[in-house]
Amino acid sequence: MMWLKDIKNSTFNSGVALGILCLFSLSPVYAESPELTPQDFYHGAELETTEAFPFYRVTLPEEVYRESVKPDLSDMRVFNSSGQAVTFSLSPVEQSSVEMRESPLRIFPLKMSVDKPDGSYQGERITLKSADGVEIKISQDEKSELATSYLLQVEGEQENQNLNQIVLNWAQSKHNWQAHVTVFSSLDLKSWHKQADNAPLMDLASGSDRLLLNHIDIDDNYNSKRARYWLLVINSDGQSSAPIITKANSIAIIRDQRTETVDLPFNAKAVSKIEVEYVLDRPQPLTTLSIVPEQKNTVLPISIEYRTSHDDQWHWLMNTVVYQLDGETGYRVSEPLSLNQKLVQGIRIKAINGNWGEQPPTMTGTRNQIDVIFNAQGSSPYLLAWGSHQAPAATMSIEQLIPASAIPKSGLNDLPRAHVGSVMVLGGEQRLTAMSSAEQASQWQKWLLWGLLIVGVIGLALIVVKLAREVMGSRPQ
Repeated sequence: MMWLKDIKNSTFNSGVALGILCLFSLSPVYAESPELTPQDFYHGAELETTEAFPFYRVTLPEEVYRESVKPDLSDMRVFNSSGQAVTFSLSPVEQSSVEMRESPLRIFPLKMSVDKPDGSYQGERITLKSADGVEIKISQDEKSELATSYLLQVEGEQENQNLNQIVLNWAQSKHNWQAHVTVFSSLDLKSWHKQADNAPLMDLASGSDRLLLNHIDIDDNYNSKRARYWLLVINSDGQSSAPIITKANSIAIIRDQRTETVDLPFNAKAVSKIEVEYVLDRPQPLTTLSIVPEQKNTVLPISIEYRTSHDDQWHWLMNTVVYQLDGETGYRVSEPLSLNQKLVQGIRIKAINGNWGEQPPTMTGTRNQIDVIFNAQGSSPYLLAWGSHQAPAATMSIEQLIPASAIPKSGLNDLPRAHVGSVMVLGGEQRLTAMSSAEQASQWQKWLLWGLLIVGVIGLALIVVKLAREVMGSRPQ
C-alpha cells in the first residue's frame, strides 16, 4: 500500500502548488491611474473667456461629436492654464418660444328664456335661440336670470387648437359698466361643458383714463381643445343692459420647447445598383435620419437596416418611402425619420421595386446638441480637450455643479459664453485607442491567468502520466 500513500502525497503536493498559483493569478492587480493631462487627448481648443465669472457655457465644435470615443461625449475634459482639470457638466441645448395666434370668431346673438322646473328636476332649463333658428338648451342647478347671450363659432384651422382666451370688443358706453360672464363649450351644439364661471368684464372711465377688462381666460382641458362652439351668457348684475358685442377673437398661446441638434453626414459606399451602405466615423445616438434621393421627381420605396458598430450584425429598422419632388406645389422632400436617440454607426438601404439612378440618396443624421458648462477654477486660458480612450467619465449633474442660487433666473442658456478657438492636435490620433493603466494591468492579468492555467493543465497531465506509470509498474507480473 506504499504506492497509494506515495500517490496521495504527490497529488496533495501538486494540488497545493497549483492552488497557490491559481490564487496568485486570481488576486487583483492594482495599478494607480495617473492624473490625465491634455496630452492624453486627441484634439483640443483654447476657450476664450472675458470676465472672471464662476461658470461658463461652451458650444461644442462639430469635431467633438465626430472624434469623441464615447457616444455620450464623456471622454472630454476642461483644463485651466496650469493643466489641472476643472469640474464640468454636459447640458442639452434647449430653445423655448411662445407664439400667440389670434383668430376671429363668428358671432350669433341669442334670445334667452328660462323654463320653470317641473317635479322631476329641481334646477332650471335655459333655452337660447338665434335669429336663424339655432336652439340651445342648458340645464343648471342655480337660479338663472335673463341675460345677454352669444354663440361664437370657431372656423377652419382653429379647430383642435388650444384656445386660451376669448377677447371681446364693444362700443364704449357713456356709463361705467361691469358684468359677469359664464362660458360653455361644445363640439356639436348638443353637449355643453362649463369652461368659466362668473368671469368679470368691465368698462370703466375716470376722466381721460379707461379701465377695460374684455378677455376671458379659458382652462386648457380636453373639452376646450375639442370645442367648435362657445356660448357666452353675460349677466350685467342688475345694471343697465350689457353693451352689444361687435367682435370676438380667440387667442391660442403656443409654447414650443425643443432641443437643438447637430447634423452628421454619412459616408456612402455603393454595394449594388439597389443597395448602399452609409457609415459614420463613430457610433452616434441619432434623433432623426434624413434620406433624400439625388434625382429630382423621384419616389422610392426602401428597406432600412442599421448596426451599432463595425462588428455588429445588421438589424432591420423599417420600410418607408423617400422622395424629392419639384413641381407646381413647390420643392418637397421626404420628412426625416425619428430614431429616438438610437445608437447608430452604419445604415444600409435597399431599393424596393426601383432604383435611385446614377447617385445614391443623400443621408444625414442628427443628434442632440450638447453644451459644456464648466467651473472656471484657476486662471485662464482654459482648454477644451476631447478624444481619449483611457478617459473615464467625469461629468457632474447641473445640480451638483451649480448651486440653485447661482443659476440665472432666465435659465442656464443665459450663463456667460466661452468661445472656442482653433482646433489643435494634443496627444495625437493614437489617444483614440491607447489603453489606460488599469486596462493594461487587466490585459497583463488576463494573459498571466491564461498562462498559469495552461501550465497547470500541463502539470496535471504530467502528474497523471507519472501516476499511471507508477500504477502499471507496481502491478504483480
